[in-house]
Amino acid sequence: MKYFVNFGNWIFRYRNIIFPIFYLTLFIPSPGLCSDKCSIIAGSLIIASGILVRSVTIGLEYIVRGGYKGKIYAENLVTGGIYSLCRNPMYLGNILLIAGFGIFANSMLFVLLFLPAFLVTYLAIIKAEESFLVNKFGEEYSRYRNSVNSLFPDFRKMNNAFKGFRFNWNRILIKEYNSLYVYFCGIGLILLYKEMISFSVFLSAWIVLTFLYLTIKFVKKRYVMKPKG
Repeated sequence: MKYFVNFGNWIFRYRNIIFPIFYLTLFIPSPGLCSDKCSIIAGSLIIASGILVRSVTIGLEYIVRGGYKGKIYAENLVTGGIYSLCRNPMYLGNILLIAGFGIFANSMLFVLLFLPAFLVTYLAIIKAEESFLVNKFGEEYSRYRNSVNSLFPDFRKMNNAFKGFRFNWNRILIKEYNSLYVYFCGIGLILLYKEMISFSVFLSAWIVLTFLYLTIKFVKKRYVMKPKG
């Protein structure tokens, strides 16, 4: 287990390099899983579910756990809201996203080879984070870990999970605009690669997406992050 935790810490440190490589493997030629129409519909639904999980998580209870100097970091232990349903909802959303993209791309190679490898790397990160949280929060985190699933939500707790929480749409837009831009550009690239749209259609969509992205970035920098005083 110690080596798995060390592996998770290493993956976490270089995740911004490693995870994009997984997405690039979507463009390796591969036999299909089903018809293109079927893969587009199924993949789109799973991608949408991943975006929804991430959005609900950020909109209700955002955890500042983005790492510090390449190492796992957490300011406090959050156990309420969606985190009372599962301990790693953001990771659940990410797993749904990459699985959805694999199906959307209709890549048997990705689903059978690279998706399992991606899952192993995420499980390693989860174990590394658990090790950090146990060391920092001790028995408090141990009790939480023993009562809440890691990835599979316990929907029996749904009625009480969101009481007292106010959904923050602005936070979703501010925190997720980078990711959403990448997701939709990725969808366009896959459709272009599979020759399901023309280059002119892709270019037009990319221009619109980039304009929206730059607009949100400008508004965030100019108004949301504007120094006070």
